[in-house]
Amino acid sequence: MQSTTTTIMKKLLLSLSFIIFSIATWAQAPQQHNGQPPFDPQKFQQMVENELTKAADFTSDEAKAFFPLYNEMRNKQREMGRQIHQLKKQANTDSKKSAEVVNKIYSLKVEMAQVEQSYYKRILKVVPAEKVLKVMRAEDDFHRRMVQNQRDRHPDGKGRQPKKHH
Repeated sequence: MQSTTTTIMKKLLLSLSFIIFSIATWAQAPQQHNGQPPFDPQKFQQMVENELTKAADFTSDEAKAFFPLYNEMRNKQREMGRQIHQLKKQANTDSKKSAEVVNKIYSLKVEMAQVEQSYYKRILKVVPAEKVLKVMRAEDDFHRRMVQNQRDRHPDGKGRQPKKHH
């Protein structure tokens, strides 16, 4: 039981990290790069909702019940992701302070997974489990395509290169 819970938590954390990375990468893309318009959060959210609605074959009532919970969950996770990002930017040469930052980061990651778990319990009360599973698969596919599209925008095929800090 313990190893199953650990495995689930690891998968949740990996999934959350991937989703946050995908959104952050796309959101930070240079404006008008290769003729692409600047990132529009509302357009992106609508694109996600359309993709998930289609994949899960939601009825309009299911979509109305699902997306407020889903978007609330993602907003909370995004905020925690921002906190993690800020913590990672802290330059600590002191081992004790660095350990505190690392512990805060991992606590936030666990909290993100717990938020997702609690919201999915609520979502399962308004949408059938089969459709929730379809949403989970569609999220993975959608974000994989987003990362691939980001890579395809760059001539070297590696995506946007991180800024070098000196």
